[in-house]
Amino acid sequence: MPSSLSRAGIVALALLVPLPIGAQHDHRIWGRVFTVDGEVHEGFIQLRRPGGGASWADVLMASREIPEEQYRDWLDATRGGEPHVGTIELKGYRVTWEQKHPSFEGGVRSGIRFGHLAGLEIDEEGTPRVVTRSPRGTEVEFGDGWETFEWAWLEGRIDWRWNATSFRVEKEGRHVDVGAEDLRRIEFGAAPAGSSPPYRRLYGTVEDRSGRSFTGFIIWNRGSVLESHVLGVYWEDVPELANPWEADDYQRSIRFSEIRALERTPCFAKVTLKSDSVVELCDEPLDPDPRPVRISDPSLGLVEARWRALRTLRFEPPPAAPGYDAFDGGRRLHGTVVTGAGEEITGRIRWDAHQEWSWELLRGTSEDVDFSIEFGNIAHIGRGDEEGARVTLTDGRSFHLAGESSVGRENRGIFIFPAPADPADPAAAGRDTPGWRYVAWEDFREARFHPPAAAEPGS
Repeated sequence: MPSSLSRAGIVALALLVPLPIGAQHDHRIWGRVFTVDGEVHEGFIQLRRPGGGASWADVLMASREIPEEQYRDWLDATRGGEPHVGTIELKGYRVTWEQKHPSFEGGVRSGIRFGHLAGLEIDEEGTPRVVTRSPRGTEVEFGDGWETFEWAWLEGRIDWRWNATSFRVEKEGRHVDVGAEDLRRIEFGAAPAGSSPPYRRLYGTVEDRSGRSFTGFIIWNRGSVLESHVLGVYWEDVPELANPWEADDYQRSIRFSEIRALERTPCFAKVTLKSDSVVELCDEPLDPDPRPVRISDPSLGLVEARWRALRTLRFEPPPAAPGYDAFDGGRRLHGTVVTGAGEEITGRIRWDAHQEWSWELLRGTSEDVDFSIEFGNIAHIGRGDEEGARVTLTDGRSFHLAGESSVGRENRGIFIFPAPADPADPAAAGRDTPGWRYVAWEDFREARFHPPAAAEPGS
């Protein structure tokens, strides 16, 4: 593990590669946590809040502001560079001022897998920053929002509702919790050979009410990620009690390590234990959708099934999964965009006017399941006659998504920056490189993304 987070010490790898079957714990986050008091804690790291996470494939959810240069490109493409003007009329007077277009005023939801991070630091002003593993990139600033942070491609700021953030470090059966106020920096790296965490990561398969299955690392109710965590507090379903949650004698809390599966019921869930006994639990009917289930799928990204969409959840032992060395810190997106008129444009892609890295997430919804698909896992995006778009993954899976600006009418458009001519190509001599192109969502037909081998990482 590097002793500092310098750019020279950050190595980018090009591909996600399979791991040996015996590497059962390589997927767990490992690192050194440095405190303001000079203490150093090394071990398996768990983000306890917000959101939860304990595996490199887990996604650190965030929102960010779109960089000014990307906004200016959009102005040039759609408004001839003219700024957006706000107007208000008051007592017969009209007041106008230059402001950002409403499509760019608020933050956009985003995130990054922990595996792409080299570390996290607190600067001299007390501002948290994350450092990615890629040796090249452009700054990306984040602002306020749900599970928020600010950060830059190589170094930048975080605002996570920072005071509520907590990390747990576990090693050899012991653990220590480090809150935001005590944290100086974290250095991430692969776990030493032979290291084994005290508790296994939750892993399993979710089946939704449409019969679709999603398999990966499970995050229950945005916080429970280990088998040592507890499903609770709920009330045992007792037939003679009209309102079982009003009888404290029937409260039940069950460790996830004891659970084989659960099935959603009108009351809450039927829980099958590893002992083969079945317990039916109820919950207070206060929140119509109190417990989303997240699945961190290394070949997809993050899937969040709303409670009403869930049918069953089956827990399984985690398999060999991508370890730290399987992540590259990100690369520029390249591919071919086809317009409604059939024109094909190949080059570097900036999706929705701001997403241009393989670690970024394409967001969309399908039948009460929310998808955050890592662009590095996308092979094709195509529009049809219906609203939204069909997204095809590199592993062949396909989903029709809608409901978010990335795949709907609120999409800000797609930029394509053609690659410069190869100077070694005689036919390219004296030929100017074409300028970037902008394709509005209503003129977009499809995009084919090139695999990593077709583009140098960080280019």
